[in-house]
Amino acid sequence: MKALVLGASGATGKLVVHHLINKNIQVRVVVRESAIIPSQISDNSSIEIIRGNINDFDSAKIKDLIKDCDSIFCCLGHNLSFKGILGPPHKLVYNTVVKIIEAIQSQNLKPKFILMSTTAYTNKKIGEVNTVGEKIIFSLLKVLLPPHKDNMLAADYLVYKMGSETNIDWVAVRPDSLIDEETPSEYEIYNQKIKSPIFDSGKTSRINVGHFMVELVTNDKLWDEWKLKTPVIYNKSSI
Repeated sequence: MKALVLGASGATGKLVVHHLINKNIQVRVVVRESAIIPSQISDNSSIEIIRGNINDFDSAKIKDLIKDCDSIFCCLGHNLSFKGILGPPHKLVYNTVVKIIEAIQSQNLKPKFILMSTTAYTNKKIGEVNTVGEKIIFSLLKVLLPPHKDNMLAADYLVYKMGSETNIDWVAVRPDSLIDEETPSEYEIYNQKIKSPIFDSGKTSRINVGHFMVELVTNDKLWDEWKLKTPVIYNKSSI
């Protein structure tokens, strides 16, 4: 088994890699040229490192990245800096998701695709609704914070463009407010949000997100339960 991890140098992406390696899965990672890679990744012979800006990869490069992968994890995010938040590329995650899906379709491949999303995404297709206050804040975020709009577009692409009428299996994992913990803890998975991400957010540790994402591709029963869905993950202690 081989997995491709996009955004592997990020706070959650590197933990996805950690969990994959613990399951003896070969990993190919894509990181920015300037990314600082932890020694646990750079010194591991079972990890293939591809450096470059995924946003600049052409279709041939994308096809080469995914051609022998059984699973693909998209943990991309924007740098938490003025330039990273307000500067281009404004649709980093969305453009990458589209490129990956199109490359999968063009080669008739069957990898499992997992997007790291957020509880800021409201899946109206399953009946989720926002309160008036949430609608106002989310509307402002779409205008003021390009990364927020990018994340919404990426999830919308899977939910509405791909939907369930597709031969590509995907899952968009939605953590609530992210925190750092050293070890996995108990967590709960829900089909819909049970807390307001704006006014009553729960907590989700990054290491738990990584654990769940990897469990999805290594546990067939779990995958069958959540494929083509947008599961919400909370630390059990926060709900």
